[in-house]
Amino acid sequence: MNEAVRDPAKPTNGPIIEIENLSISFFTRKGEIPAVMDFSCTVMPGEAMGIVGESGCGKSTVSLGIMRDLSNIGKIVGGRIKFQGRDMGEMSEEELRAIRGNKIAMIYQEPMASLNPAMKVGQQLMEVPLIHDKVSKDEAYK
Repeated sequence: MNEAVRDPAKPTNGPIIEIENLSISFFTRKGEIPAVMDFSCTVMPGEAMGIVGESGCGKSTVSLGIMRDLSNIGKIVGGRIKFQGRDMGEMSEEELRAIRGNKIAMIYQEPMASLNPAMKVGQQLMEVPLIHDKVSKDEAYK
C-alpha cells in the first residue's frame, strides 16, 4: 500500500513509533535553547515505553514533540518521528488531530498539572470517545 495514502489510525506490523535522532529547541529573544538532543527509540506492537529522568531533562518535551504539540517557541530542529510507518512531520493538522488523544497520548506524572479541577474526572475521560469516536454521551460514559 502506498505510504502516502495509508490511514495513520490503522495498525501496521512494523513499529508503532520510531524516533530517530530527535532534537528539539526553544527559541527566545535571547536565541536558541537546545532542550533535547539526538533522542532515538523504537516501540513495537505490544510494547510499552516510559521516559524517566530528573526534572528538566526533557521528558515532557520529547512527549510533546512526538505529538507535534510544542508551544509556539518550541520546534523540532532535527530527526524524524514515524507513527505506524508514516512520517509525522508530513502529516496535516487534521491527521494529527485524528491521532492525538486517540492513538497517541501523554500521561503526566502529576495529574493536577493536566486534569481540570473544576470538571469531574469522568467528564474529562469522556472527551476522547466523544471527540474522536463521535459516540453518544451514554456510550462514552460506558
